[in-house]
Amino acid sequence: MADWRSFLTEARRFLEVAEGAQDKRYFNQAVSNAAHAAIAANDALCLFLTSRRPAGKSHAQAAAALQDACKGTRWAQEAPQRAKQFTDVLQPKNRAEYYGEPIDEETAERVVKQARRFLEWVEGTTQIT
Repeated sequence: MADWRSFLTEARRFLEVAEGAQDKRYFNQAVSNAAHAAIAANDALCLFLTSRRPAGKSHAQAAAALQDACKGTRWAQEAPQRAKQFTDVLQPKNRAEYYGEPIDEETAERVVKQARRFLEWVEGTTQIT
């Protein structure tokens, strides 16, 4: 199994693709890749703190795994806010990927920005050893 660093690298790559898609006005692809960036970042954080990836099949379970991973750490109080940020990034994912509904520019901009902030937070937490 890949370690947390591999997931963090993948998260950065997904975010880079999301930003490129946003620049080209491919808003569905921007949202989709931003969501995958957040998922990979969440996996990296959970692996870093607990040596386990979220095992659930839903986004809510992944957000709960983030909060569980942060229990007893210096990030415990911030975890609920970050879990909400994570789920906010994922909220339009199904619309963008499965339903063919066009994502507007404002939504894409918000989602990519939140994914970037979430990834930056995860990067900051994994810098502390």
